[in-house]
Amino acid sequence: MNLLITRRQLVGAVAGLAAAASVPPPAAAAPPSPIRAIAFDAFPIFNPLRLAEVAQSFFGDAGKALAAAWANRLFSLTWLATAGECYRPFDELAGLALDSTTRELGLYLSPATRRQMVDAYAQLTIWPDVPDALERLRSRGLRLRFLSNLGEAALDRNMRANGISGFFEPPLSTDQVRRFKPSPAAYAMASRALGLATGEIGFAAFASWDAAGAANYGFPTAWVNRAEAPPDSLGPAPERAGKTIETLLELVGGT
Repeated sequence: MNLLITRRQLVGAVAGLAAAASVPPPAAAAPPSPIRAIAFDAFPIFNPLRLAEVAQSFFGDAGKALAAAWANRLFSLTWLATAGECYRPFDELAGLALDSTTRELGLYLSPATRRQMVDAYAQLTIWPDVPDALERLRSRGLRLRFLSNLGEAALDRNMRANGISGFFEPPLSTDQVRRFKPSPAAYAMASRALGLATGEIGFAAFASWDAAGAANYGFPTAWVNRAEAPPDSLGPAPERAGKTIETLLELVGGT
């Protein structure tokens, strides 16, 4: 066997080895997402702007201010009901918040108007990007379920009216535990109902406080910040945040 090698052959061999070393190794495949189910707040799916429209239909220019003040008062009552252990169903608190808000604003609220405004929570439409997102989530085999402060009847009505009931398992309302979000007892419903570990349940939040509460509980969380609100400064940050439901799809690794 001829073991002699020319200088040209040696230089060529060394150059070949250097070129091979400069080629990066193939990228490792992304690990599969551990998320097997999604728990949704109501409003990444349903558009709450309907509430302001209803308020304006009854109170004209004052309706927009009324809707904002009503939402703030209702929010404070849900926290009081949980912290003070004086829970009332969502619809009842919505009516009480509406009563006090209209009194403060000097607006007359008839019984009929009161019923229709509270009932608007069960007459919401979906955001335009929802149908495609639900199809994509279903194509991944993910289980979907609402986990909301709204009552079960309102969630059912909204799902049926928008033709999306088939995507979801029965909704989880905080009425079941008599604790509104962000109480850990509310988030714990999803773990029990789905029979999954906390890290296997993604959460889609509409409000920053809900995203913080879900993340604090241990859910991988997407903040679907449709209102483009500033983040709260207390609590852990969500894993993903953005204006559209694409944020949730990023959380589960795309489709």
